[in-house]
Amino acid sequence: MRLGAPLPLTKPLLPCDLADPRQPAPPTCHGRAALARLLPFRNAVDDFSSVHPVRPAAAAFAVCSLLLLAACQESPVAPSPKPHSDILVGAHYYLWFPAQFAGGSYLRARLRPDQKPQLGEYASSSPAVVEQYIAWAAASGVDFFTLDWWPSAPERNALIDQAVLAARNIGDIRFCIFYELWDLGYDPRTASTVFDGAAVERFLSDMDEIASRYFAHPSYLRIAGRPVIILYVTRTATGRFAEAMTRFRARMAQGGIDPFVIGDEIFWAVEKESGRGATEEPQHERIALFDAITAYNLYDSSQAAAHAGYGVASRFLSDSLALYERYRQAAPEKPVIPLAIPGYNDRGIRLEADHYVIPREWAPGAGEGTFFAEWLDRFTLPLIDPRLPMMLVTSWNEWGEDSAIEPAAPAPPTASDRSRSGNVYTQGYRYEGYGTRYLDVLREKTGR
Repeated sequence: MRLGAPLPLTKPLLPCDLADPRQPAPPTCHGRAALARLLPFRNAVDDFSSVHPVRPAAAAFAVCSLLLLAACQESPVAPSPKPHSDILVGAHYYLWFPAQFAGGSYLRARLRPDQKPQLGEYASSSPAVVEQYIAWAAASGVDFFTLDWWPSAPERNALIDQAVLAARNIGDIRFCIFYELWDLGYDPRTASTVFDGAAVERFLSDMDEIASRYFAHPSYLRIAGRPVIILYVTRTATGRFAEAMTRFRARMAQGGIDPFVIGDEIFWAVEKESGRGATEEPQHERIALFDAITAYNLYDSSQAAAHAGYGVASRFLSDSLALYERYRQAAPEKPVIPLAIPGYNDRGIRLEADHYVIPREWAPGAGEGTFFAEWLDRFTLPLIDPRLPMMLVTSWNEWGEDSAIEPAAPAPPTASDRSRSGNVYTQGYRYEGYGTRYLDVLREKTGR
């Protein structure tokens, strides 16, 4: 995951990641008029129609329906079920391979027998690889990929142009930037990313570059005509972060750009806006800086007693529902974007941390992919916000934390690994070379 104990971060460590906040920190770290509420999202139907083409009359009917709903409501509308085919589905996509496959340092490579990606241990720099992933994603109802941008890794950022935008079928999918905010100076001792003067200027410089390189691309994701950018672990941001966001929006406005910013704010414990430690309370002033909020991953290394093990028996799902409800009630004016996860196991890359496992089977013997299916049914789809019907899958290809849904080479189920005891990495849970099962589940559940 990404930031842990208070702030788990969810990704494998990179050579440049001395202390990736995705790596869970040690446990010791620790009415307004309805029409006015609707106006910021009044063009959403038009924008979605470019992803899911509809007849003009249908679009007009949808807009009229939204306006009627707004006129009849004098308080924020609680999320309610939305036709699944109208949901905008995104998946987090990473460009750090084959480096992150090196030495078999991920769970599936440590299994006996191993279970590797359908395309093998591929190179992210290959447009042919990206083309295959776009084809799979588009056929499975994934509308867009988030592409991570690292302040400290320009060579990896360059792969967006060299591989992703070079794909011949890039027009079949959309993309947006997923900005690795913690890379500006995350401090694992305080579990915070302090925005000092240097961090503010680097953030603004990165935003200028991202905007100039990508916002005008025909495949760039837009909501109500506004280019989308997702900021990772904003829940760790302190110091002059509000200043950075205010200046960012002002600079974009000078160029006629109004970015739609999604903050990764939802978590069990977040940094206080004052910078004086962590709290369970949503931080209203920081949330106000964004157009919508989400969570990259809700895995928390400090909650093993409640969240470890099979979903059917743990409190992970029920606690996560309650957490999202807390944020929805705390900031009713902000759309909340639910996540979908297939499970979690980072023991292949962080064995020394001895993190607990969330297996991919919902219950013993239920089969690979059943946790994902249950999570979609019980968490993601019921929490779709009608003001912004979007969901994010964690992840397309984060193999280090075993949250990938990209196709895997077929292989029989096994709970055995290459450790001396045979179960240090699996903790006795079964894993299967699942082929396209997760994409099939996603397509079925979203009605694509």
